[in-house]
Amino acid sequence: MKIIPIKRTTLADEVVEQIKTMIVDGEVKRGEKLPAERELAERFSVGRPTIREALKALVALGILTRKREGTFVNSDISSLFTDPLTQKLILQRISFKELFEVRKLLEVKIAALAAERATEEDIERMRNALKEMDDMMTNDEHKFVAADIAFHEAVAEAAQNEILFELFTAVRHLLLEAQKAVVKSPIIMQNSLKYHKQIFEAIKHQDVAEAEKVMSAHIDDVEKTLITLKRIE
Repeated sequence: MKIIPIKRTTLADEVVEQIKTMIVDGEVKRGEKLPAERELAERFSVGRPTIREALKALVALGILTRKREGTFVNSDISSLFTDPLTQKLILQRISFKELFEVRKLLEVKIAALAAERATEEDIERMRNALKEMDDMMTNDEHKFVAADIAFHEAVAEAAQNEILFELFTAVRHLLLEAQKAVVKSPIIMQNSLKYHKQIFEAIKHQDVAEAEKVMSAHIDDVEKTLITLKRIE
């Protein structure tokens, strides 16, 4: 008989799932106020700190909204079906180090495949994203980040592998806030743009080894910058 390992869950995880069930079952409706923390703690037989942790996660997932009058269920509850990976990250059980390790595995391979398979249309999309990054570097850091994401998406699509693209999208979504934190100064943006241009040139010239090398160096650089920023903060 094959024995399946038991998954470890915390009390906060269990409370998150039970509150989700309450909403799906209609026990608490969209736009409705949740019971007070004390009442929820009694109902679930847990401490109030556990309730606070669960509510914080549900707010971050977009399921609940905190207002002065209390905590309410959002009118749009499509995020109830957010994947467990996102939930674990919000509950701080996945580290950014782990995410960057996964990102590196994915995007280095994606860059290699893009160097082999990119079409003229793919190359043009990358070129346009690079131009937007260049234009926005001194004007709008939010648009710079959007162009950065557009470039990586163009590379991922150029790899022509649907599974890799879906995995890439999931990991990039989880790292979005971290990426926004990294873009703090013109020097950091210039460095990022430099790597993107090198990745673009490698893919355009179908240099698989160079595409892998530069993408790997770029991801390492972003991770180191984030670690430095976290230490400063």
